[in-house]
Amino acid sequence: MQKSLKIGGIAFGVIFLLIAIGAGLVYAMLCHFYPSPPQAKYSKPRDQLEAQRQDLNYFAKLVAMDRSYSSETRAQAQKRIYELSDSNTVVPRPNFRVGLMEIAALADNGHTHAGSDSGADPMELPVRVAAFSDGIYVLHATKAYADLLGGRIVSIDGHPVDEVMARLEQLRGGTPQWRKLYAQVYVSWQDVLVGAGIAPDMGHSSWTVTSPSGSIVTRTLTPYTPSEDEPDIFVNRIYSAEPLKELGAEWIAYQPDRPQPITFSDFDITFRRVRLPHSCVMLIQFRSNDDVGNNHIKDFEGSTKADMQANKPCQLIFDNRFNAGGNLTKTIFFAEDLPHLIAPSGYIYLLTSGMTFSAGITTTAIIKHAGGDHVTILGEPVGDRLAFFAEGGRGCLPNYHLCFSYATGKHDYRTSCTDWDTCFWLGWLLPERVKTLQPDESITMTFDDWRQGRDPVFERAVSLANRDLRGK
Repeated sequence: MQKSLKIGGIAFGVIFLLIAIGAGLVYAMLCHFYPSPPQAKYSKPRDQLEAQRQDLNYFAKLVAMDRSYSSETRAQAQKRIYELSDSNTVVPRPNFRVGLMEIAALADNGHTHAGSDSGADPMELPVRVAAFSDGIYVLHATKAYADLLGGRIVSIDGHPVDEVMARLEQLRGGTPQWRKLYAQVYVSWQDVLVGAGIAPDMGHSSWTVTSPSGSIVTRTLTPYTPSEDEPDIFVNRIYSAEPLKELGAEWIAYQPDRPQPITFSDFDITFRRVRLPHSCVMLIQFRSNDDVGNNHIKDFEGSTKADMQANKPCQLIFDNRFNAGGNLTKTIFFAEDLPHLIAPSGYIYLLTSGMTFSAGITTTAIIKHAGGDHVTILGEPVGDRLAFFAEGGRGCLPNYHLCFSYATGKHDYRTSCTDWDTCFWLGWLLPERVKTLQPDESITMTFDDWRQGRDPVFERAVSLANRDLRGK
């Protein structure tokens, strides 16, 4: 009896020790990869110049916390900050904002960026735009600017739209497709248009578009100050023909000539599972890698797995084009299981775009690794490289509340990442490695495709799935 108690005590001690070690590692990981920003302890500035210098001093501390800068780009960033600090001139706020955005973009890392806090949010124009393969189009606007809806942008404040977008793409780091997405966001920020030398002043911006009828329309847009509770709406939502209700009743959406396909409908449904009519093919769509409102990712994964186990689809179309990230741990096991939840001879058609980002890329890589040759990627390249920096934190300046999001943990889905200081420790537990996530077939979409209710990427996936069925 005593011997049994002794063995039980040893076992309990070992279990307790393992739990303590595990908890210690988790705590160490959180401290190392999610460090809090430094305290902003500054005296009340005597004037605007001192306030600017305090902000730059703190910004330099935030930049120092980011691990994605190379030695060369870090030196460039430090030089730019020093030049601004050494100046005896107070930089106008729009120019100051753009200057910090350019310094953040030097890291060339999609997660590293300069933003703002409440009270420093930029003034916005009453339009939202989206890029297609044939141009940039106005898809949402307030009722006062309804005549711009469906218009292809020709110029902004006298500058050709291609020139404008190229300038705005310099304000965000990362791949060309990720920079282009954020240029579509920044083009509606009046502060950025002024700071980047595009708009002449903060009071207005003049836009010229070619309307759907072919006529040329020029309007002077008046910016507005967004309310504190106005949500940030990312580009993926702009592709929907559903009104942006979060922005208020004044906002209306351009209505296409034909109903949108299922892949572009009901954008408030974050996760979707559909068995295609008259087919054994299933569509799964993720628009996030985490819970969104009442859309719970684990509940969806559980019900989807049970459905697929009960009646295995012959082929799977996994639409990950609008998944801009979230929590990578939420999809690991589900993504790994997908190849085993379809018929043994079935294929996974994996749809990606430049909006597939961060944890969305993790999910993409896991599916590709797990399915191997039975996975075909269709669409456009994902929004980041196979190696990128994420995790980290965010700090805001003490006076003008611009903020900097610093990245601290490296993810690498191509080769093993073994540097304890920079490689995100959780990545060591993920065996997924892929040579590339480049599409097997590059497929784009024109505005007319969208307008006519077509989704060329989804249509191609359906065609390939049906072709493979006929071949068998």
